[in-house]
Amino acid sequence: MSIRTAKHEHEVAYQDLCALVNRHADKLTALELLAVASNMLGKLVALQDQRTVTPDQAMEVVAQNIEHGNKQVLDQLQRSQGRA
Repeated sequence: MSIRTAKHEHEVAYQDLCALVNRHADKLTALELLAVASNMLGKLVALQDQRTVTPDQAMEVVAQNIEHGNKQVLDQLQRSQGRA
């Protein structure tokens, strides 16, 4: 499976999800937010059209995007080191 560049619509959806998570960030721990997001992700995987997406394909998308998201944050943190 290849990495694809995010479309504008993907970024808009991502920003909307970030805003939603941020609304609850002061009431839940990071681990609780991870649990909620993981539960939702599991449901999204289950809702894939199994005529066009296999469970393995869905999990590959999940794995690649987790890895990409981790890399984005690590790169951002590395660029901000030493700055207040």
